[in-house]
Amino acid sequence: MAAHRYHHNHYHELHFIILLLLMSTSFFAFVNLSGEPAKQLQVGVITSLTYALWGVFHHLFDRNLNWKVVVEYAGIAALGSTLVWFLLFFA
Repeated sequence: MAAHRYHHNHYHELHFIILLLLMSTSFFAFVNLSGEPAKQLQVGVITSLTYALWGVFHHLFDRNLNWKVVVEYAGIAALGSTLVWFLLFFA
């Protein structure tokens, strides 16, 4: 049992390191594209989609994936993309 828990926690850490790298890379790409709102929006949308896919993969690996989790990650991704779009083109 203890070995299984270590294995489980080890992969949780790896998953969150991957998420941190994804978000960091996206942030630096977004900042680097300052002055090019269309490309910044592309980065925002790609980041949102990748975040949602990461969440689905994470919960699938954790064996607690259900439709509510998918809807939650899709909703957060859609909200993030919409917020980036609004701020880039209307603020």
